[in-house]
Amino acid sequence: MTDLSRNAQCILRILDGEDSLTTSQILEKAKQSEFKDICMDCAGGDAFIVAANQLVDKGMIVRKFGKGGYRWQLVGE
Repeated sequence: MTDLSRNAQCILRILDGEDSLTTSQILEKAKQSEFKDICMDCAGGDAFIVAANQLVDKGMIVRKFGKGGYRWQLVGE
């Protein structure tokens, strides 16, 4: 995971153990104290989209459009 940005690592940590989350849910969780050590910048929408698309391109997460906007999920979950 070392070649991933801190924001990408943040997203992976938030999605770990979750079925799937909307963009809004991920951004809200990124502000919580349990993620503050890694999710410094991810609480902003633009930074999130760049990092999430990096993870989609690497095949690590999937993005599906549904009720409430995009839902994000770890591959294999």
